[in-house]
Amino acid sequence: MSAAHDVRLHPFLRPDHWDVADLWIANWGPDMPALSVHDRHDWLFEHIETLHEAGSRTICAVNAANGAVAGFVTLHPGEGTLTRIVVAQSARGSGVAGALMESAKALSAGVLRARAPLQDAKARRFFLREGFVRTGDADGFTLMTWRRRSSLL
Repeated sequence: MSAAHDVRLHPFLRPDHWDVADLWIANWGPDMPALSVHDRHDWLFEHIETLHEAGSRTICAVNAANGAVAGFVTLHPGEGTLTRIVVAQSARGSGVAGALMESAKALSAGVLRARAPLQDAKARRFFLREGFVRTGDADGFTLMTWRRRSSLL
């Protein structure tokens, strides 16, 4: 990670809410509701709370220099689902996504499932680099799965 993107990871905190929402909205995908930008914030605030109440966790990568959220990952460790991973445009290629994914894997019970839009080859390559395998396609998405390797041989 470059010094410009020296980040610390921490669990989602209330002050992170706007930065996380802005990053999520900037990366609004085809799996998200068709809403106005104003309505997207309201929907997201409620959505994040609903995810957390159901057992999901969000980990934020915060830029040490300016305190801004450089990226985040939301996952449900018990279900093994990765809901969203987003990195700010300015932090892409700096290792933030890898650090977030490492944190998500550590929190998981040994399996993570994710979806990447079929038209997003870059997202699919990222998941493959992170040890995910393609397990199929459904509803416009490539289904990807990561499993922790056993240390027993």
